[in-house]
Amino acid sequence: MARLSMLGLAFAAGAADALSFLALGEVFTANMTGNVVLLGLALGSGRTAHVVGSGVAFAGFCAGLAGGFAVVGRTAGDALRRPIAVLVVEVVLLAGLAVGWLAQAPRVALIAASAVAMGLQSAVTRWAGGSGLSTTYVTGTVTGLAGQVVGSWGRWRAGGGVGRPVGVVLMLAAGAGVAALALRLYEPAAPLIAPVAVAVAAGGWGWSARRSR
Repeated sequence: MARLSMLGLAFAAGAADALSFLALGEVFTANMTGNVVLLGLALGSGRTAHVVGSGVAFAGFCAGLAGGFAVVGRTAGDALRRPIAVLVVEVVLLAGLAVGWLAQAPRVALIAASAVAMGLQSAVTRWAGGSGLSTTYVTGTVTGLAGQVVGSWGRWRAGGGVGRPVGVVLMLAAGAGVAALALRLYEPAAPLIAPVAVAVAAGGWGWSARRSR
């Protein structure tokens, strides 16, 4: 996957998590580690609404993963078109979330759409970037980054090495920050950030892949 496209997807994931946490009932739709912790806290404290939100997010994310891997893992067909098709579906889901946001759709539906979209994205980035890199959570990425830094004594190589994991972490934070700012300054723009970022990332990846051919 093109390096800039991976960063764009990380930015989208940060924006999706900020939107879901700040505006959809304190739930994560991209970061399932945090979401599972929130689910446990909700169960322990008896907060039924939080249990439903976190549970729907987890189920939706798993559904997105299953669907994404089913498509990108196929042995037949164009290996380039499959992941891009998954990202197109992700854009449609996130765009639907934006429309639902404006139409004041039920929160649980918005959570489900965002979580499925993030699951699809995670399947694509795992398929393209390997097990040591993800655009929806940072624990594994930071762990892999630490190993690379120690192993290479901090050598930074463009297009590989530690540069890409660092970029992913920074873009996750940047996406969350931009979405949070949008919620404060102009709320209708907040749900548009993630679909636009994914659309640009998918387009850039497709263009880069075709050019390399």
